[in-house]
Amino acid sequence: MADWVLEVLRNAPLVSASAWLLLAALQVYRDRWHTWTETFFLFCCTFAGIYAIGDWLFFNADSDYWAGLYARVSLTGITLAVNFFLLFTLVYVDRMKRRYWILMLITGGVLLLVLTTGIADVNAPDNADQLYVPSFNEIPFIAYLGYIVVYAVAGIRNLGRLAQIVRKSSETLARRANGLRRTFTLVLVLGLATNGYLGLTGNSTIPPPLSTLFIFVAGSAYYTLYPIGRERISEAVRRFQARRYSIKAVFMTYKDGTLIGARVRPGETAIDQDLFGATLDVIQNFMRTSFPILRGKSLSSITHGSYTLVVEQSRYGYLTVVLEGEESDQLRRQMRDLLLAFEAQNRQVLERWRGIPAEAFGTENVLSAFFAETPLT
Repeated sequence: MADWVLEVLRNAPLVSASAWLLLAALQVYRDRWHTWTETFFLFCCTFAGIYAIGDWLFFNADSDYWAGLYARVSLTGITLAVNFFLLFTLVYVDRMKRRYWILMLITGGVLLLVLTTGIADVNAPDNADQLYVPSFNEIPFIAYLGYIVVYAVAGIRNLGRLAQIVRKSSETLARRANGLRRTFTLVLVLGLATNGYLGLTGNSTIPPPLSTLFIFVAGSAYYTLYPIGRERISEAVRRFQARRYSIKAVFMTYKDGTLIGARVRPGETAIDQDLFGATLDVIQNFMRTSFPILRGKSLSSITHGSYTLVVEQSRYGYLTVVLEGEESDQLRRQMRDLLLAFEAQNRQVLERWRGIPAEAFGTENVLSAFFAETPLT
């Protein structure tokens, strides 16, 4: 193989790593890390980038010790990336459930197995044109490959469910979701096939391409989740998930407990709005005072029977939705986006808040947004 070709293949994972870490940075920059869905996607992007960096370091290792260490970094990155990919797709199309933590426990066990007993040795190259080749113990490595395939296929299946959900809203969104599913499937098949072949044959002249191929998944993920245009998959998913709950009332409250605005669904029992705001503020203060570990934290939700108070807080106040049913990550995202937009629009008023709701602009638009749409069926 020509020297320049080998040099390109050795350094190509850096491009993939940059793409994934850019996606992770974009999540943080866009304030997309507060819900389970956003957190799992952020971790998935981060560990996919670490996997590619591990591969790049391994391809350019200059000693047995460092090659072994970099191989373990790479294995850790892909293991956790696949784990958080599955969790992201599960929660994105459904909601967070306690039993999903079992998946994390399985991942921890598999990772411990492959890091401690998976790599038997690292074979040094004979010349500068060759690479280090890790030698794996058969049983741990078969278990590890099984884990990767099962988690990846389950995640791909969830992307198929996502396409079916958003098709009820838009064929364009369905095509984007299916494009991500096909891209991930193709990269997984080609990557595992090529990496597996090179590993089984002990070929040390061609860098395994899976980490490099992942750049296509990153590009497809960006196009699917952050498209140029008004249609958003997250909005279609939120409207679909709205079938699981019925919003009864919405309250916007300043951080001192003063009510800025409220709206109750027609036909629902009237609520003393001022008393509600004051009571919620008392509960927040009680929790912070009674449990020092919660200082600096805000109340997230209160459940009573079939009703749940979902709370999202920002710099100047908080938004509370009273609903019957199951909350979702996409509802919380909508709440936070509307609250941040409201605060940006009324920053000067809120900085010098005098307790006069009429001074705030756009309150009714924010509150009405939660009753404006009919859930998808």
